[in-house]
Amino acid sequence: MSRITSISEWLLRQSIIWGGLAYLGFYAVFVRSFPEGSAVQRYFNGYWIENVTVALFCIGTAVLVIKLLGLAIQFGSLERTGLATPSAEGESVENTGELLRQVNSGSASLQDSYLVRRLRNALQYVSKRGTADALEEHLRHLQDIDLGRMHHSYASVRIIASTIPILGFLGTVIGITMAIAQLSGSQMEQSLPQVISGLSVAFDTTALALALSMVLLFSKFLVERVEVNLLSTVDQRAEEQLVGRFKQYGSSHDPHMASILRASEQLLAVVDTACQQQTDLLTNSLQETSKKWSKLADHTAETVSTALANGLSRGLKTHSTGLNESVGRFAEQLEQTLIRHAEILNEGLEQHSAVMNDGMQHHAGVLNTGTLKLTEVMEQGATQYVAALAEAYEVHTETLIASETQLANENRQHLSDVEGALGEAVLVASTRQEELVARSEQLLKDMQAALIEAAGTTVAQQQQLIKQGDVLLQVVEATGQVRKLEEALNSNLRSLAGSHHFEQTVMSLSATLQMLSSRLGQPSPQATEIALSSVDDTEAGEPTSYAA
Repeated sequence: MSRITSISEWLLRQSIIWGGLAYLGFYAVFVRSFPEGSAVQRYFNGYWIENVTVALFCIGTAVLVIKLLGLAIQFGSLERTGLATPSAEGESVENTGELLRQVNSGSASLQDSYLVRRLRNALQYVSKRGTADALEEHLRHLQDIDLGRMHHSYASVRIIASTIPILGFLGTVIGITMAIAQLSGSQMEQSLPQVISGLSVAFDTTALALALSMVLLFSKFLVERVEVNLLSTVDQRAEEQLVGRFKQYGSSHDPHMASILRASEQLLAVVDTACQQQTDLLTNSLQETSKKWSKLADHTAETVSTALANGLSRGLKTHSTGLNESVGRFAEQLEQTLIRHAEILNEGLEQHSAVMNDGMQHHAGVLNTGTLKLTEVMEQGATQYVAALAEAYEVHTETLIASETQLANENRQHLSDVEGALGEAVLVASTRQEELVARSEQLLKDMQAALIEAAGTTVAQQQQLIKQGDVLLQVVEATGQVRKLEEALNSNLRSLAGSHHFEQTVMSLSATLQMLSSRLGQPSPQATEIALSSVDDTEAGEPTSYAA
């Protein structure tokens, strides 16, 4: 850690710096925001003793806040700080050096924490004594030391908490002195405001000092409780990690036994050293033997490789000589064969070239003749085609002009016809609509009149049918054929109710009258014209209207 870093950390831990900054911020931000004469201005900025009191309170509060932050950091690091898990049979005292290195390898900011300092002091004690028999007593001694250190760390807060009321009482004395000095017997009324001002200084300083000292004392009590809880947790963690970790010889009860055990351990250490030296000697001898064997193997490999190289070189030379002779003979045979093939190919090429020349000359003559004829034919056809195209273009142009003129005239005529037809259609439609409306009105009137006439006719028909029914009943009673007459009448009524034709109704009534006449022996009356109006709706299967 560099010197600048250490100085910076030391300055950051100084409560007087943070307290001064808090004092300046309090007066610059809070007190000055209130107007003159307000309660805040009177209690915090009325006299210089009040300023000193607030400054001391800010410094004491800064001490407590810094300590509380440090305690919070230590609480958070308890689970991460500690020693490795020991073996089941316990660790030897000689391992304290490794454990100390493990403790010191932690974070630099935690080296001054309670747990790290406790573990370091305990391990140093075990390392110096060479035994862990009195470790528990030493841990209790370290607990007392930490409690004393904690008590001494609050000395500045206790001094400030004691000084603040003294400053208040000092302000009271100064205020009363100022009030008495301003008191005058001859000018009592004029000096009364100065006396009251001095008394206000006296009581305001006392009230402010007592209030701030109470707040500071309660804050100190809370922070102290937190630190006591931290020390209890540190005691528990230290005992869990150190008590029973090392082998104990019981020197407190039997010093000779401890000496014997220590001598035995020293003997075992010497034996281990001798075994290690013997192992080193064996390792060195084996390494020298392996080096000799490697040299011998290298020499043997060189001899074998030299012999193999010489034998292979002689065999390869003999083999290469035979291969060269075989390749030479094969090359001569191949050269003769290639010469014969080249002669045969030359003869064939000469014959083929002669045939090709004759064929090419013949084809060239035929192509020239055909080309000349084709050229003449194409020239004639092109001339005729150009002339025909020119004539067709002129005819097409004239036809197109005439068609356009005719089409324009027809379009104009058609448009005028369409306009006239549309006008006539509109007139005819309006006229027909008026006629249709008039006809509809007349038709409705006729239908209403016809319905009225049909209703009157229906009423007359009903009256006539009632009369005929009375006559028929009298006839039936006279002849004694009531049963047959009822059946015939019911049949006729059903036929009359279900029929829509006038002829069927007339025939049915005529047959009934003839049957009655034959029974009575009287001539049949004149057939009366009967008209039947069709009925659209019936109630319970009986007709609702008749005409006779």
